[in-house]
Amino acid sequence: MTNAVMNLQDLRASLAAKLQDQRNALPPPTSARIRPVAKEGFKLPDETIVEELEGIVVDVRYINALYLKPFKRGEIETPTCWVVSPDANGMAPDEKASKPRADACDGCPMNEFGSKGAGKACKNTIRLAIVPPDATDKTVPYMLDLAPTSTTSFLKVLRTLKVPMQTVVMTFSLDPKVEYVKVNTQLLSPAPDSVAPFLMGLIDKAQAPISRGYDFD
Repeated sequence: MTNAVMNLQDLRASLAAKLQDQRNALPPPTSARIRPVAKEGFKLPDETIVEELEGIVVDVRYINALYLKPFKRGEIETPTCWVVSPDANGMAPDEKASKPRADACDGCPMNEFGSKGAGKACKNTIRLAIVPPDATDKTVPYMLDLAPTSTTSFLKVLRTLKVPMQTVVMTFSLDPKVEYVKVNTQLLSPAPDSVAPFLMGLIDKAQAPISRGYDFD
């Protein structure tokens, strides 16, 4: 009986090792994007879903994008006017936007409340580059886009910070009170000292994906 138990334990250990080998052999994810899924959580690039996300925001981009057609799941539409900017002030359409509606986002009729129902025709979102609290120089920053319904909570945290955002850990969770995706942001703790030597390198890594626009040609 003892041998049978030991054999079963050995088998489980062997299978666990094989599972880890299998995971290690997988190709890296083709995307570094995190996608919030209503009523579920955050889908990571490896398809894992977590209910709550903890991370350090290493960089931010403010995005305005004007889509002419209503959203349809499964269809990809390129906005006719757009801008991706590290500064939310003084934004203007990117020079590669196909049909800019104004010289600047401020004052553009498509960027005013009421231009689409009670809201805006131009979609104002925020893109975050996030790394886990235990990030190293090997870590690839994840991208998380906050829809207009989710930006207020994040901006509120930013406005209350008395230190750079790269020095704190934030938590992101879905609001259970609504049917649609609404991401709530909260300040959790100071970032661990162990990540400090890698922060500048992680910010550099984030620049290409976080600054990507809609000029896919």
